[in-house]
Amino acid sequence: MNLILNKFEGYGEIIAASILWSLAGILGKMIFGMSAQSIIFYRLAFASVIFFIVLLISGNLDKIRLKDKKIYLLLFSIMQAMTMLTYFTAILKASVSVAVLLLYTAPVYVTIFSPWLLKERSTKKGIIALVLSIAGILLIIDPGKLEFQGYYIGIMAGIVSGITYAFQIITSKYISQTYRGYTQAFWSFIIAVLILLPVGLAPVNIVSGNMINLILLAIFPTILAVSLYFNGLKKVRAQSASILGLIEPVSAVILAVIILKEDISILELIGGALILIGAALVTREK
Repeated sequence: MNLILNKFEGYGEIIAASILWSLAGILGKMIFGMSAQSIIFYRLAFASVIFFIVLLISGNLDKIRLKDKKIYLLLFSIMQAMTMLTYFTAILKASVSVAVLLLYTAPVYVTIFSPWLLKERSTKKGIIALVLSIAGILLIIDPGKLEFQGYYIGIMAGIVSGITYAFQIITSKYISQTYRGYTQAFWSFIIAVLILLPVGLAPVNIVSGNMINLILLAIFPTILAVSLYFNGLKKVRAQSASILGLIEPVSAVILAVIILKEDISILELIGGALILIGAALVTREK
């Protein structure tokens, strides 16, 4: 009974994380005068500082101390920085739609490699859920309207983002028995900030003008989302977690309609429904 409750708690954490992640695009659109690299840098820098202060005040600093598998924690952190950089490069050099489409090929790679690397058995429901979810993403993005020609750098960056995101999930699952989700999040933020430092700094007046949105970006789709996702990953299969993560674009579309007053098409509604059906199948796996 405890195992079943633990599993559904993990599903709940991953779904909540996916919804919180979808806020990143909304908040990102409200930031002005900053490059993608700078937005990521300050997002993670503020997240690191806020995270450290919360842990210090709550007396939980000892819970983020380094243990075994340090090299895999470093690998996870590098993968996260690479995923963010290549994803935003795909946005800049191609388009948002191309970037999202290629980033969310990650569940395919997780499904292929997790049986070998994590000894997870692929299930019939999992494969069906993956097919439904990928079909949903394709309907939301509508590849027929995408302009690929001349965007080779962006396309390559997008392909890399999907691969690194997949291996980020697999690595996190591997170290989840040693490091909780918020420990993985904290150290990944610190290492990513160091990696992005040479290209991330922006003028003080630009940063101060965007301070509120940057702090909101650091708290909700960063600290809370990353901690919840990788904490939930400890309790469920990596393949299931990667499919549930596809709820993020559905949430992003819904929030864009509510907050930014953007239009929504029939294809987007059908695509969102397919992703939610896939997510429901995953949560009903034995």
